[in-house]
Amino acid sequence: MKRTEQYIALFLIVLLLNSCFKKEQPLIRHAQGNIETVQIEIGYPYLNQVYYSIETNKILKTNTRYDWDLSFECSTNGYHVLTNTAKGVFVAKKENISFTSIVDTIGVLWHWDDERGNLDSTVMKDWQNVNTTYIIDRKYNASGNHLGFKKMQILNVSPTSYSIKYANLDGSSAISYTVQKDPTVNFIHFNFDNGGQTLKLEPQKENWDLLFTNHYHKFSNLPMPFVLTQVLINKHSGVTVAESNDANFETLTIQDTANYLFTNYWDEIGYDWKIRNSQDNSYTIDGNKCYIIRAVSGYYYKIRFIDFYNNIGVKGYPKFEIQKL
Repeated sequence: MKRTEQYIALFLIVLLLNSCFKKEQPLIRHAQGNIETVQIEIGYPYLNQVYYSIETNKILKTNTRYDWDLSFECSTNGYHVLTNTAKGVFVAKKENISFTSIVDTIGVLWHWDDERGNLDSTVMKDWQNVNTTYIIDRKYNASGNHLGFKKMQILNVSPTSYSIKYANLDGSSAISYTVQKDPTVNFIHFNFDNGGQTLKLEPQKENWDLLFTNHYHKFSNLPMPFVLTQVLINKHSGVTVAESNDANFETLTIQDTANYLFTNYWDEIGYDWKIRNSQDNSYTIDGNKCYIIRAVSGYYYKIRFIDFYNNIGVKGYPKFEIQKL
């Protein structure tokens, strides 16, 4: 009888231990898609920002990089403010100094947002903790004219809006403005022109995966970042990506995704799928690179770039092949 009881106890212990281990989630089985060829019109000199959906293989929205200056996080608890890295916007910070006493840019240090899109590394991340006025260099418009400087304070944020005030450095054109959040997008955009304009440039946050745009990149051996033509991911809606420099694009399968490290760095695809010739400023494609993307939908896709020129030889038209795994 004792031996029977021991067997029962041992069985119960094994059953309990097995219940403690998390079972692996199997990959969703589905038919692999066909290879599609897509070309995106950023144009030259790299004017457009283009939002693209992997799942529908469609361009959802296009705006120019000169349309906006700042963007504001739209989640209920969101408080981050981003700068337009496509236009090259820089920001200087003045702490514990009165708004009216700031009249020039003499001696300021310029800063820029983290190129990877990390919200804890933005220039204006700490506005709630210190009394800060930001000097914003709006850089240039499409005609090459400097847009001037604005000084700005972010006064408060609520689940539905931000309150800001801004003016020219000499104090003229002072404006108090409310930026309304839009919960359907990750960020709502803002332009200082015409008394302030709130712009809904992004598609709905769950609908897009890639943004083709100019964007900052900081080379380690240079003091300031460069604006380069890049591909960014919709990291704030869960898109992740892995880069491969040795895989055969044709034979890459869904099972291979287990062999790669996926990141949500905004610029993981970035710019270096193309190689610049410094002699004539022409570009060729790095044929060794391909990318595996986990889309907003949760499905995996592989892409490789095949060109940066349109059919009449104008650069700024990235072309790639994409296939659902």
